[in-house]
Amino acid sequence: MEIPGEKLIIKLWETIADRGIGSLLKPWQIRREGRANLEVRRDEILALAQAEADAVAIRSGKKLLMVSGEIVNRPALESAFNIHENTDRAPLALPRAIEIADQNAKADAVRQEVSIAKAVIYAEEELQNDSSEPLQDSPQDDWLLRWRECAAGVSSDELQQIWGKVLAGEVKSPGRFSLRTLEFLRNLSQTEAKAIERISPFVISGVLYRGNDAVLEAEGVYFSDLLAMQELGVLAGVDGLGLEITWNSNVTASFQKALTCHGALILATAPDPNKVIKLKVCTVTAIGKQVLSLGSFSPNAKMVESVATAIKALGFDVQVGSYFQVGSDQVQPVNLKQI
Repeated sequence: MEIPGEKLIIKLWETIADRGIGSLLKPWQIRREGRANLEVRRDEILALAQAEADAVAIRSGKKLLMVSGEIVNRPALESAFNIHENTDRAPLALPRAIEIADQNAKADAVRQEVSIAKAVIYAEEELQNDSSEPLQDSPQDDWLLRWRECAAGVSSDELQQIWGKVLAGEVKSPGRFSLRTLEFLRNLSQTEAKAIERISPFVISGVLYRGNDAVLEAEGVYFSDLLAMQELGVLAGVDGLGLEITWNSNVTASFQKALTCHGALILATAPDPNKVIKLKVCTVTAIGKQVLSLGSFSPNAKMVESVATAIKALGFDVQVGSYFQVGSDQVQPVNLKQI
């Protein structure tokens, strides 16, 4: 019986197998055919953890990686310097310097492969419950090369998980994440990531409402924070006079527009199909939208209420509730309540 996500996971491995990505995991992938998936996953994690520990020991000089691939303990009496008697300063012996450089390079290579393998595991986890049909297209080779470089450069589980989500998203929908977004994520600091997380609950249908900044400030998000997000490239239209967005109806017979915010829904309707919604906003950039798609956020209820109230004041009938996704760009409203 086919399990959820099986087709997408097969697509993932078809995408990366011939490109040297996740090579550490390939033997484990084969073993899954005859063993329980959770059992193999446990062994994968243990093996990668041991490889990480070995890489640290090699870099610190406690172990040596031999040409044969065997990892051995360094002899206790071996010294990093060639010490001469009655000499205050001893030069670093060239053969020893070459050996150190060689061992460090090997340790770095091991660490990078472990980081890539962990990101692939996170990608599998992201896809395992997704029953969507894989698309015929696949991620481009240049994109996969850049992703590999980015995933190899991180060491924390949190960042490896982000790169796993990026790979899963690109396998599921090739072209979803641009090369610019990969570079953006590669250079993103933890402080900047936290700042993006703080504004995310306020984003409604790709914009940040600016008609009631008191809602933002009550949650500790100030104009200076929005300016910082603009400088980072996540928001646009923060400074100056700001922007005004115009939303038209999604249907022709009457006015109907659904606005979404991380599971919350604002549904505006009116008899006149030519009616429009105009609100003061700043917009989330293309890179910002791609970055925000990697997170799981809860909607800010006060912001949803503020936007709904502003739309109602424009003469619309407004309901607030939730929704579930029925297509790539379609939602089904549920639990709607009149305001």
